[in-house]
Formats: sequence, structure tokens, C-alpha cells
Amino acid sequence: MKLSEAQALLERCFTGVSEGAPRLVEPDDSRFALRPSAVWLEYRWYVHVRGLAEVFLKWGRVPRAQCADAEVTVLRLHLLGASPELAVRAQRVLEGGTPSQERILDLFGGDGVRRECVSFGRTSVTVEHWEPPGPSPLLDEARFQALTGTLDDPDSTNEERHEAVQRLAVEHSPRVVEALLALLARKPSLMALRVLSEWGVVEARGPLQRDLALVRPDNPADLWALTALDRRLEAWASVTREAPPGA
Repeated sequence: MKLSEAQALLERCFTGVSEGAPRLVEPDDSRFALRPSAVWLEYRWYVHVRGLAEVFLKWGRVPRAQCADAEVTVLRLHLLGASPELAVRAQRVLEGGTPSQERILDLFGGDGVRRECVSFGRTSVTVEHWEPPGPSPLLDEARFQALTGTLDDPDSTNEERHEAVQRLAVEHSPRVVEALLALLARKPSLMALRVLSEWGVVEARGPLQRDLALVRPDNPADLWALTALDRRLEAWASVTREAPPGA
């Protein structure tokens, strides 16, 4: 599937759906020209009621003028929040493809995310259902205190804090949100930003934008990652504003 065809497919499937943040099209932004990668990326954020559909496309890093005819290797949709309408739209993107679950089993294994995957030739199209977590058991209090202690410890390493955030994130609760926001108030943590942006915690956008402003121009990888997360949180803020009472 060519990039122009994949983009047209998304336009058809999501016609009439609002986008909560500006699209992030890597070859259109000179800041990302030197990102060390063999591929170009494009991100979109469709919003509806309480849900967010994050879509990204991946294709070879060809000259910008050749992008429209380049073959897309990955078209992936992340369904976050709870929007039946966005789920229906995402299913339309899969129509006509050849079921190919084996492609994603090799890539992701059993990480607990429900995925549907089809292929159009060499293009893999995947819908990932990041359902809002229901009630989950709290971490053992001693375990919780040990993990948050790692976040609070000024001598902990980036790797130790990264692992602690991952382990805390199995508990989606106000106290974990509070702990991660407190960490971000003290120091950067890309892992904490990823978790809070998946959960739609728009309060994380302030620390994120602080970190984004400090990224050096010669660090396009971090610039890209933080910009994408900032757009995700911008989309979540749009969802919060537009959701009707009781939705």
C-alpha cells in the first residue's frame, strides 16, 4: 500500500471525526531531518466523546518528493479511552486485508494488549485496543512504598526510576498518578510521561512542555518523542473539553 493510498484510507474511515491535535508529519518538519532512523513517521489523533484513536504510519526514509509513492510498512491504530464510534471507524481500516496475527505475535508476544492485524501486501495494519483499566488490585503497601521511594531517592539512576515507573504502572490509581506527577515536577522521566499520556492525565503536559523546551536541536530523537507525547496530551485535553456531561 502506497503512502498516498494509506492516507486516503484513513480519510475515508475517519471522515467527519475531529482531530484533537495537529498531525505530526516528520518529513514536513525540518527539525526531524536528522533523526537517526531508516523510516519516516506520521501521527494523527482522532477524538470522539471519551475516546482517542492515535494513528501512525511508517514508511522508508525516501526523499520528501517521493513519499506519496513510497510503500507503507506499518499502519497502526491505538484505541484509548472509551469510544464505540472510534472502534467502529478503526474496524473499517482493517476491511479487505488478509488476517496476519502471526506478524504481531512475533513482534509483541503476550503483553496483554488485544490486537487485530491484517496485511495489504507488505503493509501491516494493526488495531490495538488499549481499553481503560477497570478496578485492579492495589500493589502491596510495602512494594508501593519501595517503588515510590526509588522515585524520591535523589541518588537513584535513570534506569532505576524507569523500572520503578513501569512496575508502578500496573496499578492505575490516583496515588500512582500523584507519584508520577511528583516525579515529573522534580526531574524528566520519559517513561512517566508515556504512562500518564496513555492514561489521559493532562496535568502532565506542563512538565512535558518544560522538558520539550530544554531539548537541544541536535537531539531530534528526544525532540520527536516529546513532541508526539505533547500532541497526544493535547488531544486528550480536547476530549475532556468536548465530552458532554455524563458521557
